[in-house]
Amino acid sequence: MGFDQFERFLDEWSRRDVLKGIGGAVAFSAFLAGGVEFLAACANAGTQKSNTANAVKGGHLVEGTISDIANVNPIYLNDTASQVISGRCYDGLLDIDAAGNLIPAIAKTVPKPDADNVTYKFDLRQDAKWSDGTPVTSDDAAFTFQSMYDPKWKAAKSRFRPDFETYMKSAVATDKYTVVVTMNKIWASFMDNYGTIGMLPAHIWSKMDPAAINSTDLNTLPTVVNGAFIPVKWDKGQQYTMKRNDTYWRGAPYLDTFVYKVVTDAVAIANQLKTGELDVGSPDSSQWDSLATVSTLNRLSIDTPNFEYYQTQLDPTKSKAATIFSDVKVRQALLYALNRPQVADRVYFKQAKVADSSIGSTNWVHVTPKAQYPFDVAKANSLLDAAGWAKGADGIRSKNGQRMAWELRTNAGNKVRENFIQVMADSWKTVGAEVTPKPVQFQQLVTQLTSTLAFDMILIGISVGNTDPDQSQLWHSRSVGQGLNGMGYKNPAVDKLLDDGLATLDRAKRKTIYAQVQEILMNDLPAPLVLYPKSLWALSKRVSNFNLGTYNRYGARPWFKDVFVTDGK
Repeated sequence: MGFDQFERFLDEWSRRDVLKGIGGAVAFSAFLAGGVEFLAACANAGTQKSNTANAVKGGHLVEGTISDIANVNPIYLNDTASQVISGRCYDGLLDIDAAGNLIPAIAKTVPKPDADNVTYKFDLRQDAKWSDGTPVTSDDAAFTFQSMYDPKWKAAKSRFRPDFETYMKSAVATDKYTVVVTMNKIWASFMDNYGTIGMLPAHIWSKMDPAAINSTDLNTLPTVVNGAFIPVKWDKGQQYTMKRNDTYWRGAPYLDTFVYKVVTDAVAIANQLKTGELDVGSPDSSQWDSLATVSTLNRLSIDTPNFEYYQTQLDPTKSKAATIFSDVKVRQALLYALNRPQVADRVYFKQAKVADSSIGSTNWVHVTPKAQYPFDVAKANSLLDAAGWAKGADGIRSKNGQRMAWELRTNAGNKVRENFIQVMADSWKTVGAEVTPKPVQFQQLVTQLTSTLAFDMILIGISVGNTDPDQSQLWHSRSVGQGLNGMGYKNPAVDKLLDDGLATLDRAKRKTIYAQVQEILMNDLPAPLVLYPKSLWALSKRVSNFNLGTYNRYGARPWFKDVFVTDGK
């Protein structure tokens, strides 16, 4: 698609969808990323402070989401909607602040590794209790870790088990308030990724049959928690209601009730923020400017470590399209054919920038690899010709009797993504590909990416919850069908580098290693990062201390206890 044609397409797309989706509002519709975004008050992350001097106790807060929860058990978490609820239910040994620093939670301090660099001793505070009055102890921490590596609990099928089986040797409660964790080898990402994982009450979960843990109702509506709020009711597909935990170890929250409300899309989030039906939410980026004129709202925006990307299925047993994507020339051609600067400008309404690597631009190991893919239709066509895909009379390419055709999915309700896959389909048609856009429910995408792997191509986003650069869940071969490597990507060189990156605590060495990973992935392009989106939020001015930061939006939210509504309603 040439520049002029692309502009005409976007102009037509904008007119069509403004009329269809908003019916007269200023702009169109956007983004929560089915799992991404972070922020601080139009400034740097971590600058907000809670002010409880005039705090009001009581009332409720309604937060909007375009995706319902799936499973709030910490050992299964796959998506941000579930993380929001899980973070209200379960506190871990550690938390992460807005800037990505580890801070104490149930553990009194952030421990340093022993001299062997594989042993960590956590000393727990003694005033934390489960909501049934049982003390939170080292048995709970030990059990939570054991459920992800001990053969006894293998049938529980935690998605983190591949990493835990590889690295963790033992988690032992040496006394009531001390747990010692020992690795088989150095595991550099352990503290950031798993020192913060929410703890499960051992006196409840350890009594279950391991296989039963997969399907118990406690995965979605737990009855015993140690977090700031206690689940009350889950109206599936509508909302999740929680009440204040008066025995919370940080002190009872100010709010009586927290409601997580499911709405149809991010346009609806914007509209319900305007009407006051929602107090907090991630609005559509097309609505961003119009929200600035709403006197009852504040807006928050910041660059994030998150990314939008599309996975191409590489396993021919999962998709016929894998035959197309198996050729790196084809994968490179497809990225060349996308006018990503224009997409960032017109589809994302200037609220995203073009991705230049396989990791977010704000991460400390980020580099710009030599391999880059600026918009170049001629280059795309040349690569496809060289790969043996010839155009037919209808303009669609074929090779050995197979048409260059596939289905492109994204999460329904995310209007920016829904329109992005249409732009992708139209762009790729100009170079000879027949692509069928298909929005589906977000949880269906999660299942396809992490379990069945039954898809051709999926556009989705990754929410990054800490500063550790390890992406083994996405790129390592051991994560195929268990982590987030839904495309079946297997590269021994990448596997080794990812393992090496976890085998040292030296940041300089890790930076060198991950630079090599980025170079390889930008040549291979198994799942090209296309954009780095900004995180957009709006909240009612009646809400105080809703201190979203770059790294504490969806998980534990250690600041959430201090949130209050000024009218107490």
